[in-house]
Amino acid sequence: MKTVLIIGADFVPSSLPPATRIRFFASHLPEFGWRPIVLTTSPEYYEGKSDPENEHLLRDDLEIIRVSAFSTRLTRKVGIGDIGMRSLLQHWNAVKRICSTRKIDSILIPVPPSITMVLGRLAYRRFKIPYVIDYIDPWVTDSYDKVPKAERPPKWALANALSRTVEPYALKHVAHITGVSQGTTDSVINRYQWLSNDRATEIPYGAEAADFDYLRSNPRRQSVFNNQDGYFHISHVGACIPAMHETVRALFQAIRLGLRDTPELFSRIRLHFIGTSYAANGNAPSDVRRLAREANIAELVEEQPSRVTYLESLQLMLDSHALLLLGSNEKHYTASKAFPCILANRPLLAIFHQASSVINIMRQTEAGELVTYSDDDGPDRQVGNIKLALERLVGNEHPLSPRNMDALEQYSTSAMSARLAACLNSITGIR
Repeated sequence: MKTVLIIGADFVPSSLPPATRIRFFASHLPEFGWRPIVLTTSPEYYEGKSDPENEHLLRDDLEIIRVSAFSTRLTRKVGIGDIGMRSLLQHWNAVKRICSTRKIDSILIPVPPSITMVLGRLAYRRFKIPYVIDYIDPWVTDSYDKVPKAERPPKWALANALSRTVEPYALKHVAHITGVSQGTTDSVINRYQWLSNDRATEIPYGAEAADFDYLRSNPRRQSVFNNQDGYFHISHVGACIPAMHETVRALFQAIRLGLRDTPELFSRIRLHFIGTSYAANGNAPSDVRRLAREANIAELVEEQPSRVTYLESLQLMLDSHALLLLGSNEKHYTASKAFPCILANRPLLAIFHQASSVINIMRQTEAGELVTYSDDDGPDRQVGNIKLALERLVGNEHPLSPRNMDALEQYSTSAMSARLAACLNSITGIR
């Protein structure tokens, strides 16, 4: 069995998306001949919410090596909070130690935190070990150039300059690139002339049914809403970035229209947006609430910017009467939460750009109501269709039907790990 060193500054017991993606890969790669070693940071250095119960989801035989990081008490004084930056030196020292004493066949670096990708090039230069960069989110992006300055993250100009300087250095000798969508990998390939399409592979997050099996055997209590209070609770669990605001506005206008036409039905709706911010501890403006006030439906909308833990998010999905999946103005955007939303087996409404891979996933799995938009006909042109879809959900005209689980199997986390294993085999010459 070959060995892959997975470097991720954020890992279990964290509930952030990179930690979950690494866990998925680490759980299933041994099925395909690859033994993972996870190199990460000790949990006491994390700023986001951790959940010790996430450790029950790990393989018993998974080897995890943890390092320290610089404390935010010191780094915040110079404006640095990113766990990747705070642990970069410690991770490099660990990489040197591991690769000097053990046979490592390849290195995988999921990002974000994105600065960690430089360790791939450093390790290649020192040990000639081929490395793969796995993109969960793009690092170089112009998405915030399209929104008002007031809606951009703090220090956006500095972060943008850093990404455009460091990414090409890190990717100069990369063996392969993977990403959660083809649009994500295409955006990287198209930036650098030394890269080509045959060195990139789309690997979505995948669906991990075992996590729901665990939660159904070990249910948790959530305090966001009471699903027995007579209202119809619809939840959107996950980030809601500015690029998604146009879709949110269309949704709210559809509800406003429904309140005018069939108030007895739409007044039952309670919308919950949970974990809308990427900021540590949810220290961000409540943009969704602002949009709800603009649409005059603030009394129907609740927003909790702070992220909830992974298992809490799954419990919220299970307790909801229906779920929302919202797309952005970026064609390639693929919501990682699409898979748990499908596995939760609740009525589901997805509003996405017609080019998003979520569209095929929804159609193949017969997962629920789907409203699509395009560059020419944006979300604001689909308000009527969104209203009709909501009527079917709230009025129970769209009965909950079993998902096409046979179709979902091709998107299982095991199947996604098989794709990754094939990439690792290719770059190491293993067949």
